[in-house]
Amino acid sequence: MQSKQTITEYLKPAAARLRAWAIDQALPLWAGAGYDRTHGRFEERLTLDGTPIADAPQRLIVQARQIYSYGLAVRRGWHGGRDLVEEAYASMLRDYHRPDGRDGWVFSIARDGTVVDATRDLYSHAFVLLGVASYVNAGGGKDALAVADETLAFIDGHLRAPSGGYIDALPRPDALRRQNPHMHMLEGLLALWSSSGERRYLDRAERIFELFAAHFFQPDRGVLGEYYDDHLARAAGVTGDIVEPGHHYEWVWLLRWFERESGRAVGSYADALYRHADAHGYAGDGLVMDELLRDGRTHKPSHRTWPVTEALKANLAEAALGRPGATERAVALAACLHERFFVKVAPGGWMDRLDQQGRPATDFMPASTLYHVLCALSELDEAAS
Repeated sequence: MQSKQTITEYLKPAAARLRAWAIDQALPLWAGAGYDRTHGRFEERLTLDGTPIADAPQRLIVQARQIYSYGLAVRRGWHGGRDLVEEAYASMLRDYHRPDGRDGWVFSIARDGTVVDATRDLYSHAFVLLGVASYVNAGGGKDALAVADETLAFIDGHLRAPSGGYIDALPRPDALRRQNPHMHMLEGLLALWSSSGERRYLDRAERIFELFAAHFFQPDRGVLGEYYDDHLARAAGVTGDIVEPGHHYEWVWLLRWFERESGRAVGSYADALYRHADAHGYAGDGLVMDELLRDGRTHKPSHRTWPVTEALKANLAEAALGRPGATERAVALAACLHERFFVKVAPGGWMDRLDQQGRPATDFMPASTLYHVLCALSELDEAAS
């Protein structure tokens, strides 16, 4: 078992390189070309050379994730954008919260502020919780917690499902229910607990954990399913067999965070999810697969940026607990990010998707990825400090 000092020294070079990339390139890019100063909103996406794509509808999740990202950067001392966080937070409230006179938050708007999609979806509302928590942590007043509480009241009043948990959206896009928005509910609630110390948020996080343990985790295979029916039974056919290594790793990191805050033991779940992703989730060149099936076979052999960041976070969490090989895996994943994804694009951007052969497979950079990247780099920097 490596000592904490050994782990720290091993991680330092990777952390220094990626921290410099974030401070010198990524944060200036997404606060510059990636920010519409006329409307006080973050851009939805940029071309690979760093030009805004003007006609893309602007989603709520991008605003909330970027507020989270720059709030985190302010707290880390990586960016002096406190005013940017304040302006973007005010604009998110102005443009997405009840713009059509109905409760809740709309999914997307046009650049001129008109509503494009008025769907109220759990996924976006979960990220509002995360954005509020980061705003508070970056120096915003605690009165912002009232926004989180109103959002939670909407979720309870309109999206709660009789069989437990929540439906995906109103109107519903299909008959399926997904674990992913519940995962981000857990993340948002833990962030609110950490930023406020208000026990009610940790209590709600415990209920999401119990939902995960009772329904989303599948002990026969030690996996996390993605799709469920209305009663939270595994969806029929191949759809119910789909698992994502990136989400396995994301849950490992979240479970360990939850364990630290609540004192609840999560080791059996985290270990099973980690082992499945570690055994089956990588291509031969170290890229993380987008989708597998429960038995470990590859289902979608492409590779996105975010599963690599989640694998990095999970391996850092497990390395701190003494898992053999996790430190070395974390260093390899950090190198993968820098050498495979942060190339062939404007400085500070990313090639967000690679195909089965590891070749570029997209012509734009989604702003939503910064949330994944900065969280991973923050965890890496903490571990190397």
